[in-house]
Amino acid sequence: MTKLSPYINEIVSFIVMLLMLVALVAAQANAGDIRLAALNAADDEGARISHFRLEDE
Repeated sequence: MTKLSPYINEIVSFIVMLLMLVALVAAQANAGDIRLAALNAADDEGARISHFRLEDE
């Protein structure tokens, strides 16, 4: 066994934590864009559904 073998679990855990941190930062950076896109979609006239009554209602 090499000197690195006992630390494989810790190294993998550290890499996973770093990847999760990168994903969190990326999601927070995009949160404003996503919120703005949702507001624009809600205000879009073409996206609104027109409701009307049918004859038998």
